[in-house]
Amino acid sequence: MTFSEKYLILTNAYPSEDQLYRNGFIHRRVKSYEEYNADMEVFVLSPVYPTEESYVFDDVKVTRGNKEHFYNYLIKNDYAKILIHFVSPDMIETIKNVKPKIPLIIWIHGFEAEAWHRRWFNYLESREQLVRILEMSKNYYATQMKLMNYLYETDELDIKFIHVSKWFKEHIAEVDARSYSKNAYIIPNLIDEDFFNYQEKSPNHRLKILSIRPYASKKYANDQSVEAVLELANRPYFKRLHFAFYGDGKLFNETLAPLRNFSNVEIHKGFLKQDEIANLHKEYGVFLCPTRLDSQGVSMCESMSSGLVPLATNVTAIPEFVEHRYSGLLSLPENPIDIANNIEALYFNEELFLNLSKNAATSIREKCSKGKVITKEMELILS
Repeated sequence: MTFSEKYLILTNAYPSEDQLYRNGFIHRRVKSYEEYNADMEVFVLSPVYPTEESYVFDDVKVTRGNKEHFYNYLIKNDYAKILIHFVSPDMIETIKNVKPKIPLIIWIHGFEAEAWHRRWFNYLESREQLVRILEMSKNYYATQMKLMNYLYETDELDIKFIHVSKWFKEHIAEVDARSYSKNAYIIPNLIDEDFFNYQEKSPNHRLKILSIRPYASKKYANDQSVEAVLELANRPYFKRLHFAFYGDGKLFNETLAPLRNFSNVEIHKGFLKQDEIANLHKEYGVFLCPTRLDSQGVSMCESMSSGLVPLATNVTAIPEFVEHRYSGLLSLPENPIDIANNIEALYFNEELFLNLSKNAATSIREKCSKGKVITKEMELILS
């Protein structure tokens, strides 16, 4: 299949040389579309940009600006479809005013389709945090949920929806918008199996445990990972284990402080490029990735593609991608001791580790391989 017309990727953020992690999964889509000679342009719409500017990232031309800039940009350019990630009122209002007949494909990823209370765990530390989220519930969240309800129900626009998991569609997106999303499809975020290629693990890899996570919020449950290590420190085999924590964010130093005195724990502050992550995957055998809320868990799925055994949480959409004791180990929610017990299970059972590693790589390819995901998306884009 090949593209014969021009398409616009419209999003709220996109990678640049100084911000490598800004929706990198969207960039991977664009690069995959290019393999089919897709004519794609990217516009980043956000009020944080006072002037319109363009740059090239990994041979992809990107324009970014605010609502006024997008209005003028859309007047000047014609597209067969607009492909939207993290939809906002500014995006839809501009499209309705300029080109209301243009077909849209809207991906539903997570926070843009959630009610305010879904991330309760981020607002428990202080009264100020709680006041702030309650204020946001009256403005930002109320406006966004009204938008999602409109998009699901409207006949004014030509829209198809892509949800990245069945759980998120049925238990969050549609519940919080109080409406059923018509013309909806379930297609997970792609995992590039050529980039995150599988290399068979040895039994010793089960002793090497890797964590690569953001520390911007408590969504990623990094505090549970730390508590699990502290629990394991009381067990006789602890010194044989090796942990490495990579990441950055406002909670990084505080969260990892209790681990800094352990000789078998490495702590690296800073973000990694994709090739650096892929190389680390080859050195380790276990990926520590508990969570409190995930519509998929892309970094977890990438580690599985490389053959790491995911230690995740039996919550939200995670069980759609990890089957307990077949392709990974799932802990009970909010239970660091259960995480520690799963690490112990791998320590004492080499065969379990090796089987989980192989099954992780095989099963995630069946669900999220580039060929499967991009083929499905292209069918929708070209239809």
